[in-house]
Amino acid sequence: MSRHAVGCPSIIAVALAMAAALSMPAVAQVDPVPAAGDSTTAPVELPAPPVAAVPAPDNGPAVLNPGVTVEAPVGGVAPAQGSAAAPLFVAAGDTLTVLVDYRAESEISRDLQNAVTEKALAERRLDRASMLATVAGTHIDIKTSEIKGLDAQIALAKSEKNDAKRAELEGRRKYAETEKQLLERRRDLRRREIDTARAVKSFHDAAAKACRLEMDLAVKRRERASITSTVDPNAAAEYRRLQTEITKLEGSVLNAQVDQAAKRKDLAEQEVQLGKVRRAVYESQLKVAR
Repeated sequence: MSRHAVGCPSIIAVALAMAAALSMPAVAQVDPVPAAGDSTTAPVELPAPPVAAVPAPDNGPAVLNPGVTVEAPVGGVAPAQGSAAAPLFVAAGDTLTVLVDYRAESEISRDLQNAVTEKALAERRLDRASMLATVAGTHIDIKTSEIKGLDAQIALAKSEKNDAKRAELEGRRKYAETEKQLLERRRDLRRREIDTARAVKSFHDAAAKACRLEMDLAVKRRERASITSTVDPNAAAEYRRLQTEITKLEGSVLNAQVDQAAKRKDLAEQEVQLGKVRRAVYESQLKVAR
């Protein structure tokens, strides 16, 4: 066999190997990705606005797309660039808490209407209690005059030494005193009802105020969620304006809710006192009925 015949297979094998190498796809070089829990990794600064705002669900917070500069939560890293959407509220890092719950506007409207209705009822109860308190005062004055008349008759019976007449008059006077005590407790009841009605009115007035502010907040949140893209400078400015108003409204709603809670506490105290006065009236009525 010749030397050329021996070398041909080697040359052919090398050529085939080179052709196969040229036809294979190149393997991409991938940089290592840091672990999600690596606290030593520096925060990732995402590209600055303009951004696209993703509409918030009815029962959840709004989110921004990766176009927002997001500060990484403590002990973790910021959301990776290129993700579908970077959440505005990072639960794992507890970076922000929604202090005013997201509620449907229909629910807020229902609570507002209830507060307005209850306030109107409290005003009517206040007028009624005021009228009854005046009537109770008039009856007390009449009963006081009656007792004075009985005192005069008792004195006359004593001077006449009419013991039977005196005993009868003293019995009527004692019963009149019991009736007067009942009238006085009824007057106290009406006064307590007035204070309670005022507390009810004040509470529902505070509740209505809180609902109106919460409705304004819900509307602004809905308007913010309707901005699906802030690439346009005007849209970006509108988004920032709404966000500023939302922040202020959240503070106002929280203040109103604190005031409402304080009014609820005052109302509870008034209701406790009202219950005690009603119990006293009940006991006085039992005495009169005997």
